[in-house]
Amino acid sequence: MGHPPPLPYDPPPGGALPPPRPARGPGTPVIVLIAAVVAVLLVIGVLAGYLVATGGDGDDPAPASAGPADLREPLTFRLVAQVSAAPCTGGAVTVEGASECYTFGSDELTVRRLEEIRAVPPDPARGSPGWTVRLRLTSADAPRFGELTGKAAQAYADRLPAGRMGMLVGGTLVSEPAQVMQAISGGQVDVQGPADRFTRAYAEGLVRRLTGS
Repeated sequence: MGHPPPLPYDPPPGGALPPPRPARGPGTPVIVLIAAVVAVLLVIGVLAGYLVATGGDGDDPAPASAGPADLREPLTFRLVAQVSAAPCTGGAVTVEGASECYTFGSDELTVRRLEEIRAVPPDPARGSPGWTVRLRLTSADAPRFGELTGKAAQAYADRLPAGRMGMLVGGTLVSEPAQVMQAISGGQVDVQGPADRFTRAYAEGLVRRLTGS
């Protein structure tokens, strides 16, 4: 006769039953797991806050800025009276890389104080491939700047050279004169130029030259 089949509680052939598993307090592993997850989230949160506050690894400080600021060198906006081909003669001036020379007329505005000046990073989506020097004029200079740019806009409509306005620092032209198509009444001025010239170093150097910082 064959052997009867083993009962469900019979020990397995060749050995005894394995020792029972140690008793587990209700919920203990779940509590430990939750505590570990919370700790990780706290670490990630602190790290993320640090990266936002410091800009990553700290090697990319905020661009130069100042304001309100009394300028170390006067800043003058002047309308172009005449445009000529290089080389420049008779008091005409130009900037590196430009093919034209500019003679300025008597229409001008000299600024000795700014509410704010700062270097702004490139924004190709908004048509600014290079760095920008952004100026905010005082409440006293903003209306006068509006009048000057209004005169330039009219000259631009009449196709006259005075439709272009240059910016000079201490008598030195800092960028090619820009065409002014409408009056600027808000008091904010963006000084821009070719991306290979208006680098971060150039924009921040201009800010520091104006403010003496």
